[in-house]
Amino acid sequence: MSSVVIISIIIVLIVALVSYASISQTIATRRKQKKRLLSALKIRSKDFKYMIAGFPPNFLSKELNVLVYRCLIDVLEQLSKLDPQEKIYIDELMLFNKQYEDAQRKPKKTARTKVESPQQAKEIKRLLQGLNQFIGNLLKRGTITSGQFKEYNEQIKSMVIQMTVDSYLFNAKQSQSIGKTRLAIHYFSLARKLLNGESGKQNYTKQIQQLDAVIAKLEAKAAEEDPKGTARAKSTEGSDDSGEWDEFKQDESEWKKKSVYD
Repeated sequence: MSSVVIISIIIVLIVALVSYASISQTIATRRKQKKRLLSALKIRSKDFKYMIAGFPPNFLSKELNVLVYRCLIDVLEQLSKLDPQEKIYIDELMLFNKQYEDAQRKPKKTARTKVESPQQAKEIKRLLQGLNQFIGNLLKRGTITSGQFKEYNEQIKSMVIQMTVDSYLFNAKQSQSIGKTRLAIHYFSLARKLLNGESGKQNYTKQIQQLDAVIAKLEAKAAEEDPKGTARAKSTEGSDDSGEWDEFKQDESEWKKKSVYD
């Protein structure tokens, strides 16, 4: 065998080895990417299902509820294509498609759902932070328009405000039940202050009027119980700055650092 043939064979072998190494590396990279994508999609699916189960019944607006279902279905469709051997994704697709269709048929909610305790409000706030961050990502991807984002964002803001008001009312009523009239006035006043701050953006006139009436009655009662305490209470009333939406956005910024939605 001539040296030319031997050299040619060696070159062919080298090229073949390089090609094999390149193909193997490409396959390994794709496997890693697939594994990473599967992991992210599973986490996202879990988060959406947690939102669906975590919010009280009829808490979200029809638009937001439908959006969550639609996004969950999209994630499950991706999972079923990436991992077709896993039959659970098909089963879940059938289940949530049915719930999605039911959500679409429901009329728009006319009454808001009240939270039952400050602890429940805290958990709902965490869920709303995740939802608000997610619709922000949908806007970045071009999945929703800026008009849709603004509408969803305003709906979430309104829920945060009302949820905080409900927490204040819960604390106020608890204070009333144990005879702490001044403390009840404090919490009712915080609720009124928060609604007054948002009254130019939302119509809270009826709630504010109701709170005015309740506070007036309690102040009259407190004046009878402790006449000297009236001036002192007036000087400290409403001293807490609610800033609930700003606080919500600040907490959301911290949440973004841990987010898997990107």
